[in-house]
Amino acid sequence: MSDGEALLALDLVAAARAVAAGDVDPVELTELYLQRIGRIDPGIGAYVTVTSELALDQAHQARADVAAGRPLGPLHGVPVGVKDLFDTAGIRTTYGSALYRTHVPQRDATVVTRLRAAGAVVLGKHATHELAWGGTTTNPHFGPTRNPRDPARIPGGSSGGSAAAVVSGTALAAVGTDTCGSVRIPAALSGCVGLKPTYGRVSLAGAMPLARSLDHAGPITRTVADAALLLSVLAGSDPLDLRTLDDPAPGPDLPALPPGLRVGRLRGWFEAGLDAAVLAGLDAAAAALSGLGCTLVDLVPPEPGDVVAAAFLRVQAEAGALHAAAFAEHPQSFGPDVAENLARPLPTPRELARSEALLANQVGWLLEALDGCDLLLTATLPVLAPPIGSRSVAAGDRELHVEWALTRLTSIFDVAGLPALTLPTPGGSLPTGAQLVGRRLDEVAVLCVGHALEAALWPGGLGLPVAALEGAGQ
Repeated sequence: MSDGEALLALDLVAAARAVAAGDVDPVELTELYLQRIGRIDPGIGAYVTVTSELALDQAHQARADVAAGRPLGPLHGVPVGVKDLFDTAGIRTTYGSALYRTHVPQRDATVVTRLRAAGAVVLGKHATHELAWGGTTTNPHFGPTRNPRDPARIPGGSSGGSAAAVVSGTALAAVGTDTCGSVRIPAALSGCVGLKPTYGRVSLAGAMPLARSLDHAGPITRTVADAALLLSVLAGSDPLDLRTLDDPAPGPDLPALPPGLRVGRLRGWFEAGLDAAVLAGLDAAAAALSGLGCTLVDLVPPEPGDVVAAAFLRVQAEAGALHAAAFAEHPQSFGPDVAENLARPLPTPRELARSEALLANQVGWLLEALDGCDLLLTATLPVLAPPIGSRSVAAGDRELHVEWALTRLTSIFDVAGLPALTLPTPGGSLPTGAQLVGRRLDEVAVLCVGHALEAALWPGGLGLPVAALEGAGQ
């Protein structure tokens, strides 16, 4: 392994420590990442905008700060990326939409402000599904983003560019958004870690909404420890977002795994129709948790009706109202799937009341389950990454619309506002993921167990970035 390869193999925690200790030059590290973007990203499409000049300016300032012995932030000099749903002052922010192709905001979103305050070097803006309204990141305006594990397949979405960048090694970490699963879906399909925090834990000021009652922001990273570090920077109350919580941000250091934890494995509809590789990975995660001293308890939720349809109806109501005027004025500026969504009539109060009652029933059951268990365990997705352009995917003996399949096991936790972590599980030729869900505001428990589970499942590490892509974009 060359010196450059060794630097690119550092995870976020290790890179931040090495820069702070003066062992790694942030300018050299940033240059390596920019070079890799130039080699790799043309074949992946993780970036919509690369901010090379700004990133190098930030890296030179980080070098000067280290040399002068000035106080350093927890992400000092480490290169990261941001989903192109977050405003960046002076940097094009498109929200994945043709309407905003040349849009340049005047101020940063709060998460970007916090990244900069922590000393991070921002490499650029990661591709998103148009207006974040979809789970594939096959964007009709900026081109498809490809899965680094198999470029013929989707990386998931809507934060697909962020996961693709982390896995392909063109960013050390990224910040995405999650409304029905859009952090966890691409992390699981691409093979990295994704955390949806408690609702309101991370500010969404300066982010284009999809459905504000469901929207979350969270880390996409190479390791669980990296997610804990990034969350410690991003979390906290924000006067610009009244939905944020006053609770202090979790710290970056993860405690040892406490003894006697009870983990409820969600059976019933959560395991109906799982791909064989997904089920094998979930079984491996359950066995590893037992080996770590956790007590596994089988839980069978009530039959849900169509939870996904109910969650989507709320999205339809909120996103449809938000974008109705623009669609009426510029229908040709919207891609086919978003235009199809916007052409539907807004749901009636009666339809919404029925769907909300269905969701409340499931959320109530989940909260009761967490009264008796410390965490819940389920697969993140029932399927493997579908080929780009797929309209449907097989889930057991049923053929589901691709968006329904991708959000089937994730959307209910957005509705509940509970912290949910996905991490890769072993065994398949394509990535699979297990999902750990905790009590409200208990990200520490989710991350602590996830960290121990990660070490048990992947004693040699996840092997990121994906080395086989070297030269793929040339």
